[in-house]
Amino acid sequence: MHGGNITCGIDIDFSVNLNPYFDPGMADLIARAVKEGTDAAKRYPEIDQHDVRQALAASCGISVDRVYAGSGSSELFMAVVHAVSPETALLVRPCFGGYDHALASQKGCDVRSYYTKEENGFGPDEEVLSCITGDIDLVFLCDPGNPSGKNIDEDLLIRILDRSYEMGIKVILDESFYMLSDAGQKCTIEKRAGLAQKYENLYIIRSFTKSFALPGIRMGYVISSPENIETVREHLPEWNISSIASALMRRISDSGKTREFLEKSMDIIKTERSFLSEGLLDIGFKVFNSDTDFILFKDEIRRGQINTYEKLIRQGILIRDCCDFDGLDGRFYRIAVRGHKDNELLISALRSVYET
Repeated sequence: MHGGNITCGIDIDFSVNLNPYFDPGMADLIARAVKEGTDAAKRYPEIDQHDVRQALAASCGISVDRVYAGSGSSELFMAVVHAVSPETALLVRPCFGGYDHALASQKGCDVRSYYTKEENGFGPDEEVLSCITGDIDLVFLCDPGNPSGKNIDEDLLIRILDRSYEMGIKVILDESFYMLSDAGQKCTIEKRAGLAQKYENLYIIRSFTKSFALPGIRMGYVISSPENIETVREHLPEWNISSIASALMRRISDSGKTREFLEKSMDIIKTERSFLSEGLLDIGFKVFNSDTDFILFKDEIRRGQINTYEKLIRQGILIRDCCDFDGLDGRFYRIAVRGHKDNELLISALRSVYET
């Protein structure tokens, strides 16, 4: 199951974690980029992604040969997995199901699991280091984690990267939500991209989908060593991004408004995240501290006797039932941080379910 599977009768979708902030200036920039991409649709996009890569590289402070764009992060997960061709991989669970999907394309790949602990808010601790052994070819990490919403402790991340590098293990670091996280607000994009220059075994994968609320236009990019980038390209179509996605990625990367937009986005996310967390706690749910634009919570009130997911659907509200996350069960749910009006409606709907 994946968020965003809209069914008939749904009015508000809390299952997909998109930036709730609307800025007219950014909306105008996006509209102009879409028009530019539409006007160029009668021509093939640049086969070498020259302009897109230039813009992405400049925004990250890296050389052009260290970055390549993809049709969303999911395409890039698959391409990197094919490039690495792992016989053994390690997942930090619970995690995004797309990692399993990509690894399933490698027949015979032994997928191992490190399960994070509920008492740690489902964030990894140093025990993960003992799971990184010399017979592993690829490790998937997610910062912030999904569905936990927690940023990885920076010291622990460096220890994981150091250990993996010493053992010759490739690492995919999924940063799909990093620009909308507390750590991402404090760390520059350039500094973070520098990790891929220090660790040649590292693939950093980012997405524009979440930050700019454009899930229907698939946009992502990978940062790694020049050699890794060339290998990944061999596992992608010649023209893997559309003219519209190309124009959008170029304009968003080039815009001086982007950093200000993300800072304002985080101000709203933090305020509304606190509102939702307090409301959930007041009703009686167990709420896990989040560093990004979604919240994981647990039904400890009726011990799963009430299917919150089904109850809310009847009120036109869709949330993410986390029963299919390996490491969670039917008592866990994930919600996006949306605008205040929607967030009020969600808390009101939950009260009606649990306080009657």
